[in-house]
Formats: sequence, structure tokens, C-alpha cells
Amino acid sequence: MSTDLDSFLDEEVLKKVLILLLTIVIVVGSALFFYFQVLSRIGPPVRVQSTVTLNNKCDMPNDVFMVRVMPNGVSASFSGNTARISAMSNQRLKLVANRKYRGFDFEGDEANVAPKVTLTAICDHNLRFEETSKAMRQGSGKK
Repeated sequence: MSTDLDSFLDEEVLKKVLILLLTIVIVVGSALFFYFQVLSRIGPPVRVQSTVTLNNKCDMPNDVFMVRVMPNGVSASFSGNTARISAMSNQRLKLVANRKYRGFDFEGDEANVAPKVTLTAICDHNLRFEETSKAMRQGSGKK
């Protein structure tokens, strides 16, 4: 009978230890989240060199997109699926249409400035987009 009591006590102790560990993980995780989301932004902004990766889910070449710093408007074109741009840590990066394609309007994904950022281009398939897409593919040599 003592083995039943021992195994019961062991299970109770194990449950308490697991609850304690889970609580510690939640508290530490919450503290880190709070630090990176709130406290790290307190203080003067610093210049950050961002490497922006384009996740292109559109039927268009990557060079029709560019990244723009918001709100000051500094921009950089993509080379392949990567662009490099310098911005302040309190600014945002936005995926927009490249200025060299005047007939193409696009405003997409936006993210906080960070050393590594991924912006995703998702295009709606409506008639105007289809016409613009066709013109872009023909202009870039894609069919």
C-alpha cells in the first residue's frame, strides 16, 4: 500500500513542479515580450541598416516593387528579392510600387524598422490588376 501512496505523492509533486516551471516560462516570456515591444522603444531612435526580403506572391517580377521608409519617403529598389535601406528605429517600412512603373499602383505590407524585415506582396486579382500585370510582364520580357 505504501507504493500506491508513494506514486500518488510523486504524481502530486510532479504536477506542482510542472506548474511551477510553466509559470516561470510564462512570466519570463511575458517580460521579454514587454521589453522588446515597449521598453526597447523608449529612448532616442537609432539608425538601423535594414535588409528587406520580398516575399512576392504576385504574378509580377520583383523589380516592380520597392521599399519606402514611412513617413519620410526614402526608398530602395529590390535586387532579386532583397533591398537594403537605412532608417530610424521609430520609423516603418512599406512595400510600394516602383516609381519607374508609372501605370502600376501598389501599397502593401508595412513593418517596423529592424535589421531583418520580410515584406509580402499579395495582389488582388481584379480586371485593372490583370491589365497592369499583363503590361508589366510584357515590359519585363516575361509572358
